[in-house]
Amino acid sequence: MVMVSINCITYNHEKYIAQAIEGFLSQRTNFEVEILIHDDASTDRTADIIREYVQKYPEKFNVIYQTENQYSKGVFIGRLNEERARGKYIAVCEGDDYWTDPYKLQKQVDYMEAHPDCTLCFHDAYVETGGKLHTNWHVIPWMPENRKLASSVPRTYDAGELQLLGFVPTMSMLYVNDFHDAPRWLEETPARDASIRLYITSRGYAYYMPEVMSVYRYEVEGSATTIWNEGNVERDVKRHEEFIRFINLFDAYTDGKYHQELELSRISFEVGLRRLKGEYDALRSTRYDAYLDRFVGIDRIRPYLMIKQPHLTEWLIKIRNRAFA
Repeated sequence: MVMVSINCITYNHEKYIAQAIEGFLSQRTNFEVEILIHDDASTDRTADIIREYVQKYPEKFNVIYQTENQYSKGVFIGRLNEERARGKYIAVCEGDDYWTDPYKLQKQVDYMEAHPDCTLCFHDAYVETGGKLHTNWHVIPWMPENRKLASSVPRTYDAGELQLLGFVPTMSMLYVNDFHDAPRWLEETPARDASIRLYITSRGYAYYMPEVMSVYRYEVEGSATTIWNEGNVERDVKRHEEFIRFINLFDAYTDGKYHQELELSRISFEVGLRRLKGEYDALRSTRYDAYLDRFVGIDRIRPYLMIKQPHLTEWLIKIRNRAFA
């Protein structure tokens, strides 16, 4: 019986896919693992590298090699692996990230098997940029409203708390394979990993394992972080609006159970949306004071300027961009 299905989506990851696969193969477990890879018609050598591994370990892999890029057609590619997953749990790692601990899956499964109400387990990760690993750069350093919740502290989260945590390393997630009655709006959200973690966590709880067991590659060419940083205002506005719509859908789906936390998250996206639209005067509304209250100490300076002094903030950003141009 397969215990864990590894869900790996890849496209033009020629430089990285081997390291991702090596991380899968290095896992030491007392249960069966299957490796599901979906290559979305890569135009480089990604598919050839995958085939080389499949030839060596044919019993471990189940690969889809697309001849036409499905993402560009609007296909919900995240589901293509999930629908064929045989495991009790699904572990996620895209082709440009990688795992570093050979006992990662065993540790996560051991916890979830001992705590059946836990539906999602995740952990910390280091960040890599331009081929350089930053061991002092953690993906989960702390939550803004409470610095005591550092990356070294284990804890549980409900769905609302998880939304306020912000970015959860996708390559760290292990969750129950339970999508038989999943809502259709999961397929319409702007970030598949974000919607999955909230939906899955709402069916139980999430557990944060305070160990660094993977690496998140930041600003890889063609990745979401690179696209977001291109400065395409029209696209960024649409994305913020989609996130607000998703929060509204999830709030309704959970009958307002996490409304307080979701409202704070909604406000944070509204702040970004108003900045993108140049609606600076609207940012001075008392509605956004709750957003400021999430930050303490020196971490409050930047969001305070964004909301209370938006014109000054935009001027400072332009000066900074010119300096680094």
